[in-house]
Amino acid sequence: MLKKIIQLLGLGLLILALGCNKKDKLKEDLKPLNSFSMYLNDQFWQPSLIDNDSCFSTFHCDYSEIGEMPFYTIIAYKDSQSRANTLSENMIRIQIMNVNSTGLFNISDPFGDFNSYAMFVINESGNQKIYQNSATKISSEIIIEEMLPIDGSILTGIRGSFSGILYNNVNPNDSIVIDNCKFTFKKINWANFCQCDE
Repeated sequence: MLKKIIQLLGLGLLILALGCNKKDKLKEDLKPLNSFSMYLNDQFWQPSLIDNDSCFSTFHCDYSEIGEMPFYTIIAYKDSQSRANTLSENMIRIQIMNVNSTGLFNISDPFGDFNSYAMFVINESGNQKIYQNSATKISSEIIIEEMLPIDGSILTGIRGSFSGILYNNVNPNDSIVIDNCKFTFKKINWANFCQCDE
């Protein structure tokens, strides 16, 4: 009888171990659906990872509509403590209005709820600098290279790039250059920072 109990316990532990390995293997197999990276003044810039998990990174894309006009808002944070709020060391926010198809979109509106704009925020040593696109000349552009239908959803993802010069809103002689900003959103994830399939 004791021998059967020991055998059953051994079998139970084996099943549990195999089950855990399968879950770990499934997690290892997950690949992010979304990506975001850029160069800021010729330095590579990428959002922070959360707990060193490639499925959780501090960026997301919102999809909204006003009337029949769809628009996307991309927000990404970089912070040594993985903060993703107004206290984050860096934040970029890009909004593109009236995205019905692929193409070139000039970014020249002032910051506002229903405008196309780009903004970069730097928080350091208790000081905040806000850089924005020019509202008087075209200094920034977005190229939407692909519209990505999302299975089981009415939403459409996007893949594209952004480049531009953003100006300090207090001192227009101070500017930053964002180049080779590439993004892919196969998943619209405004509610969290999970970049993998859930």
